[in-house]
Amino acid sequence: MKFSKKISKAILIGTVSALAVVAQNARVEVSKHSNVIPKRCEGVVPASLADPVDVPALVKEALCKGTGDMLNEYTYVTTTRKREQEKKGKIKEESTVYEAFFPTLKSGMHTRGVLVVTSRNGVPVPPQELEKDRQRAAERLEKEEEKIARTTPAVIEQDSKPRVGMLPLGTYTGTGINREAFGMRRGGADLAIPTFLKTCDLKLVRREQVEGRETLIFSFTPRPDAQFSENEKYISQLGGEIWIDAKDRIVVRLIGWPVNMPSAKTLSGEKPAAVLVEMMRLPKQGIWLPRTTRINGADYPRLFDGISADTTSTYSDYIRFSTEIKDVKVGTPDNP
Repeated sequence: MKFSKKISKAILIGTVSALAVVAQNARVEVSKHSNVIPKRCEGVVPASLADPVDVPALVKEALCKGTGDMLNEYTYVTTTRKREQEKKGKIKEESTVYEAFFPTLKSGMHTRGVLVVTSRNGVPVPPQELEKDRQRAAERLEKEEEKIARTTPAVIEQDSKPRVGMLPLGTYTGTGINREAFGMRRGGADLAIPTFLKTCDLKLVRREQVEGRETLIFSFTPRPDAQFSENEKYISQLGGEIWIDAKDRIVVRLIGWPVNMPSAKTLSGEKPAAVLVEMMRLPKQGIWLPRTTRINGADYPRLFDGISADTTSTYSDYIRFSTEIKDVKVGTPDNP
């Protein structure tokens, strides 16, 4: 696949993964799945949702259903908003809108995402500057692909044994905040749905219809013996809810609050969320991709070891694309 100037003009862009990089520092990481059924999905069978719900089996199923790499097949728009209280008590708010592009190479391998800033604090990037950034991103990707093409990839042997299990229906992404951005030593806070599923006990509290779909809502409590990475230790202080779609068996919402920590109230009188992840279902494809992620250090700086910003990212305008050797085909946006 050739990345020409034509590509930068053709892309109608959309969403950012926490691990993506800005266009000026683009680098490519390749990956290729050797199995149709991912390893986490092997041997997974449908869980019983009749009372009592088979929670351990449902957790395995929910972990499987979010392991897909569908996000690599889309461009999207992501808006990141940051709220922070300065020393004199003044609230500082910032926002940045990005285009995100995850091209698929001719070999079928996926590259790391490229981001292009389109506006800052409501002020659009000048058209000429934006076009230059898009062009630079396309040129960097083209160079990376040429570099990869010069290296013969190792042949991945296919297992002749049939894989038994189920297929993913969405992509759980990871979100992270680096403490160095706040002038502190290394460390930070990472937010990922699989960690909560692996380390918390779930208890069914109710069933609801959400956007016309049956949803099982569980309370979660971190297990006392759970092991967390340095950037995920805050989870041990949380309680909250995990929502799982009854039909697709995938986590569609996660929200958590500190169990023993005071906080300000929202206008509605509720405690603001400390962490939040929401997924959206693209109706045409029937898959689930990120809608919102939030790490709220502004209201809970002690929880996140000094991180004092409330950072929320929203994702929209998902556009599925396919690539050919000299062209890029782009579909229409999905905004459920």
